[in-house]
Formats: sequence, C-alpha cells, structure tokens
Amino acid sequence: MTSAPVIANPVPRTAWLRLGTIIGAHPIVDAYSGFVPPLLGVLQVRCDLTGWQTASLLSIGPLTSGLCQPVFAWLSDRIDSRFFGPAGLALAAACLSSIGLATSFPALVVLFGLGMLGVGAFHPVGAASVGQLAGRRRAAGVTVFFVAGMLGATVGPVISSRVTAIEPDGFTWLRWAMVPGLLAAVVLHLAMARVSHRADDHHTLRFEPSEIRQRWWTTTLLCAGNALRFSVNIALFYIYVWWAQAVVAGEGVAGDEIVRVAAIFCGELNALTMLGMGLGGLVAGTLVRRGRERWWFIVVPLAFAPLIALFPTAGRGGGYLLALLAGVGFAAVIPISIATAQRLLPHRTSLASSLMMGGPWAISALAPPGAEWLIARAGLGAAFSVAAILLALSGILGLLLPGVLLRRLD
Repeated sequence: MTSAPVIANPVPRTAWLRLGTIIGAHPIVDAYSGFVPPLLGVLQVRCDLTGWQTASLLSIGPLTSGLCQPVFAWLSDRIDSRFFGPAGLALAAACLSSIGLATSFPALVVLFGLGMLGVGAFHPVGAASVGQLAGRRRAAGVTVFFVAGMLGATVGPVISSRVTAIEPDGFTWLRWAMVPGLLAAVVLHLAMARVSHRADDHHTLRFEPSEIRQRWWTTTLLCAGNALRFSVNIALFYIYVWWAQAVVAGEGVAGDEIVRVAAIFCGELNALTMLGMGLGGLVAGTLVRRGRERWWFIVVPLAFAPLIALFPTAGRGGGYLLALLAGVGFAAVIPISIATAQRLLPHRTSLASSLMMGGPWAISALAPPGAEWLIARAGLGAAFSVAAILLALSGILGLLLPGVLLRRLD
C-alpha cells in the first residue's frame, strides 16, 4: 500500500497556511465546548434544576456531539465535503455563547444540544483534513491538532466562569463571545474548501478479508479504550462540581457564595485537566515511535489511574495538581489513537476519526448519571475510585492490541 500524499501538486506555503488555519480553529470550537460544565452549579440555581437534570444536561454534550460525528463523517467521506467543519463552528459559537438565554431545563437542552452538535460536526472533518495535509507526518499533525483543541478547552471554562461572575448578569456579556467564532468559521471555510480528507488512492486500496477483519478489530479496540478514557473525562467534570463545593465549604465559604466561588474553582479544575490533556498529547505524540504505539496504550493509563483516587485526600492546592495529572493520564494516547485509526482505515479517514472521538464521546454520556448515582449512594470518594478503575481498564484493554499489525501499518 502506498502512503497518502498531502494533496495533488500542493503549493507548500498554501498547504501549510491551510493546515495552520484548521489547527487554529480547533481551540476556538473547543473553547465553546468548555463554556457550560463549570456553570452547572449556577445554572442549577438559575433554572431550578434537580440533581438528575443537572447530570442529564452534562450528558447531552457527549451524547449529541458524539452520536453526530459518525453521521457527519460518513457524509463528508461520501460527498468529499468540508462544509460541516465551518458550519459546526458557527453553530457552536452562537448557541453555547447564548446559554444564558435559557430559563428552564428544556431551553438549556435545546441550546446546549445544538451547540454541542456543532462541536461534533467540526471534529471528524477537521481531524481528517489535518491528517491528509500532514501526509507522512500524520501523527505529528493530529497531535498538534489535538493539543490546540486542549488549549482552547483550557481557556473556555475560565472565560465562561469569569465572565458570568460579572454583576449584575454576566450571562449577557457571554453572548458577545460568539463573535470571534463566527468570524473564524468564515476563515475556516476558505481554508478547507479545496482540501481533500481522503487518501488520493483510496479507490485503488485493496486488502485481504483477513486483513480487513484484523484492521476493524483493532479499530474497535481503540474505540473501546477511548470510550473508557472519555468516560473518565466527563465523569471528572461532573464530580468536580460537587467536590469543588465541598472544598470551598471546608474553607469557610457559606450560603449562596458557595455556588459562586465553587463555580470559579471548578472552572480552574476543568482548565487544568484540559491543560494536562494537551501536555500529555504533545509529549506522547512527540515521543511515540511509528509502529510502537501499543505500549503507550497500556502503560500510560495504568501509571496515572491511581492518582485520580487521591482526590478526596487533597485540598485546593493538591486538587490543582491532580486535575493536571488526571488530564495527562486519560488523554495522552487519544491523538495517537486517531492517527493510528486513520492508518488502519485510509479509505475512510473521517469515519476513522469519528470512531476515535465521536463514538467514544457518545458512550461517555453515561458517565455523569453514573457519577451522580455513586455520589448519592457512596460519596465522592467512591466516584473518584470508580473513575480510576475505568482508566486502568483502558490500559488493560491495550494488551489486546495486535502489535504486529501496528508495526507494519503504512
């Protein structure tokens, strides 16, 4: 099998400009995706939500953005179109910046659901386009794309929690945050318009039936591992809401101030986790050798899982450190999985990307209700411990990956 060229007869400077533009759009869309989680405590009071409604709201994010990704990926591969990337960015910017317009649970569901639908539409098209433009340096390109997104997701929770804290109603100011996203969507459309996100020789690729089965089996294992990792991710974001309130209450904050102060603390924890995700992805993407990915999928989760169980023993300072390390532990191998899946399915790179991101992200929608159930019945300590176990299981799953196949992938 021959390697996929970048694009036919590319002008190098133009190709790099397009690559940079697509990568630059990722932190913008992921910043919007981080707007709502740190505001859950505030929205619960503002919209009179029950505990289960709050947990369900957080589940809507991965459910909508995850389930839509394979659909948009299939359509993108089918018609070879990049339209869903810019359109998704514009939809995310408009809806998630306007979350303060909601005054009830149904309104929150509509705005948050549509916003996360836009986030989901962007990702498979963006990742596949970056992989195509990067050519033989696909892993490096996807890693930079992933890290850029994490930087945006790091800033998003801080922006939303700080802006909404402005008196008398910071949610009004938050609406102005849609402007840079709408402008970026126009620029992204111009950059992606002529970039193919499928291998140029995809029509001629042929594999033996046994090879096809092994490639799909390996893709399924990678998808399952990411489902566990994303479940840890979204579960922690929910657990942080209540752990932050417990910590600030222990610091002497009382009354209505608990929710406000805890929202800022929770935004900082989310941001540090996202920062850890970006740092982990950057280090792993830089150090991993092509064809030697298997041990990274095993060792990294097993090494970092125990740290998550230590949260109940930590205060504010320790929580900051653990949040950073937790992000490293569950996210370092995610960009490696995306690049590997694209090499496993070179004729369906958008679909491969969505199976590493959207499919697992949709499954992780079960995590917030599960965390709510655990917290209500066994406390925060049990919820953190189960998250640690899920991360360890993703490492054990890595033992099943066929190292021989990974070493001979083009």
